[in-house]
Amino acid sequence: MNTNSTLSSFRRPAVLVGAGLCLLAGLLPAADKKEPPLENYLDLSAGYTLQKGDRPGFQKFIQADKDGFGGVEGLFLTKELNDTTTLVLQGHALAGNRDYLLDLTITKNEVGFLKFGYKEYRVWYDGLGGFLPATNFRRQLYNEDLAIDRGNLWFEAAYTKPDHPRFDLRYDLFTRKGTKDSLAWGDTGLAVNSANVRGLLPSFWKIDEKRHQLAANVVKTSDQNSWSLGLRYDKGDYTNTRNENRRAGEAGFDRKVTQKEGQDYDLFQVRGSYENRIHDKLMVTTAVARTTVDTTLSGSRIYGQDYDAIYDPAFLNRQQRDEGFFGLHGESQMKQTVANVSARYRPTEHLVIVPAFRFEKIDWSNKVDFEETNFGATKLPINDEVEADSEKNWKVISESVEARYTGVKNVSLNLKGEWTKSEGDLSELRLLEPGTPLQAVSIDRDTNFERNTQKYAATANWYVRPGTTVAVQYFYKIRTNDYNSPRDNTVSTADRYPAYIANQDFETNDFNARLSTKLGATLRSVTRYDYQKTTIRTQDLGLAFDQSANMTSHIIAETLTWNPLNRWYVQGGINVVWDTLRTPASALTGAAGGLVKNSDANYVDFNLGSGYALDDASDLYFDYSLTQSKDNFVDNSTRTVAYGSEAKRQLASVTWTRKLDRRTSVTLKYAYAKNDDVPSGGFANYEAHLFYGKVQYRF
Repeated sequence: MNTNSTLSSFRRPAVLVGAGLCLLAGLLPAADKKEPPLENYLDLSAGYTLQKGDRPGFQKFIQADKDGFGGVEGLFLTKELNDTTTLVLQGHALAGNRDYLLDLTITKNEVGFLKFGYKEYRVWYDGLGGFLPATNFRRQLYNEDLAIDRGNLWFEAAYTKPDHPRFDLRYDLFTRKGTKDSLAWGDTGLAVNSANVRGLLPSFWKIDEKRHQLAANVVKTSDQNSWSLGLRYDKGDYTNTRNENRRAGEAGFDRKVTQKEGQDYDLFQVRGSYENRIHDKLMVTTAVARTTVDTTLSGSRIYGQDYDAIYDPAFLNRQQRDEGFFGLHGESQMKQTVANVSARYRPTEHLVIVPAFRFEKIDWSNKVDFEETNFGATKLPINDEVEADSEKNWKVISESVEARYTGVKNVSLNLKGEWTKSEGDLSELRLLEPGTPLQAVSIDRDTNFERNTQKYAATANWYVRPGTTVAVQYFYKIRTNDYNSPRDNTVSTADRYPAYIANQDFETNDFNARLSTKLGATLRSVTRYDYQKTTIRTQDLGLAFDQSANMTSHIIAETLTWNPLNRWYVQGGINVVWDTLRTPASALTGAAGGLVKNSDANYVDFNLGSGYALDDASDLYFDYSLTQSKDNFVDNSTRTVAYGSEAKRQLASVTWTRKLDRRTSVTLKYAYAKNDDVPSGGFANYEAHLFYGKVQYRF
């Protein structure tokens, strides 16, 4: 576990941002002694936690450093540099949390503005692996305290003179770097035995991503029409790896897998839109966009004694079917064209009709080559040069009509229909040992796709009386997917993945109702009920068309707001969800019996908050939240990996604020957090006490 102190976590970004904030603050004149409005403020805060149990899990839940944090939580400065120019500075720098912001804006009235800023923040993850209840097995392979630092540096300039076209130009640099968990767990024979391996060992991602984005827009607006043109250029460089330890700690089987995924891409987009108010009853809007993305791919999947190993055909502990590859080089190009037109027609005072049409066309072209590696029954290497090409074309035509009618007193009705037709073609060719006498065709397939979607929705709102509203909505959606392969050389083979699906249909019915009403002068209630049912029917090649899954959800939500006194409020809310997934695979017997179970996702979310004004200068707040999933855990560990959730997570806090004088206020907060998790065998449990304080000075 990491035990770095708060000070050691405060690295260069904190120093740079904090120094920048202080320097810019020092350049501004002191506040006027005539006591003008106190628009500016400085917040200094610190937090500390005492916890036990799954410390990375607690850190992920609160998204704050488990060892505490402190620094400038908020800074806001505004200054009129002259009669027409204003400077606004916002920022914060919290050591420990790795949360920094510097945002500077200079605005000149009726001319435009300049913006410059940098933001960095950390996202925490928990590297906890799996647990097998049948044998109480759990294995920790590395420090589970994982995090990714995300950054954004930007510059923006805009020309906004009235009655002139508006121009703006913005540059952004986005970064993402660090380590996070992955659910592609490694297998182990220690949980049961070497003949019954289970996927329980934790794995992790190493992320290193950088993206430059440059965007320019020009917009012109008038009473009758408006138009806009935009350009965008993105350049990205991704170098990510997924790291997995297979059969860790088992003599003769322990090996590590590193899969590298590299992308270097360029995206260019040009877009435009035009809105024309033909007359008071009719307005038409059109838009079009053209996007191209060119990508260079690289990567490998290599087994070895260590992570990030070099391919060695004779490495120790190699096993049969340790499939991998190296030396991947690929090129991909995507071209997308999107166009839409919509109208807003109001023939009468109470009726509005909005028809819309959308067209989209996407073309993909991909080519890769790499060295495929494997090991046979005698652990001798089996290597093949592989070349793969694919071409995909996709067209989508969407139409919709929406009508809103308000001709009935205190009632509004809304009807909408959407129809989408998609079709495309995918050609795939995979060659082994291309360009040599040993050249062989592995895959030669041409697949046609057709997808049709229909959705119909109706909504009614009834304003029963002041303070009471009833809303009812129903929608029906159906999507049919048809796949046909007129050319497929894998028909006679045992492995046709992924071309074994011929048809798949989705049908969804959704109904929800909401009642918002005043139950008295000081009590207000909002009640909502949602029901959704989705049926999936699938036809695999050679099998009958039949139901493959059924999902049903019931959601009941209630919110109450009570103001018994002018200085006291209480607000509570609860969401109760019953969610079930049923599949015919749960009824299988024999060798496949018990491998798949029906799945439930039933849970309760509850929150309660209250605030009380102790006096003219002091306030007291109380908050409590509970998230509990129950009776969802399926302990199927005698057959496979146990799955499902059964956990109870609570957070309670008390906050006191005190205004010491016109300029200074103090905030103190205590919070208690607890998590109980059954599927993890208690290894994801934690209990924590949080202490927080803030001083705000306004000037």
